[in-house]
Amino acid sequence: MFNFFNELKKTLKNEKLTDKYNIVNMSGRILYVEGHTGICQLSKEAISFKFKGGVIIVEGRDLVLSELMDKTLKITGEIKKVEAI
Repeated sequence: MFNFFNELKKTLKNEKLTDKYNIVNMSGRILYVEGHTGICQLSKEAISFKFKGGVIIVEGRDLVLSELMDKTLKITGEIKKVEAI
């Protein structure tokens, strides 16, 4: 099966990439994440989740955790800010 992130990593041979997490922000309306290890906060204005080594905070309006799997999640809504701490 084709894996977008693995193919992208192959093209960046000189870059040091970790396997902590992968995020795709599609037009500020959908955020797809691979590598989460649990949800910390869940509201319409902020969703935060853990990854190996930290926490990612997503801020916006009308946020919905529309898909949650073992290692992946999808957030929909008006995404204004994504920050790793």
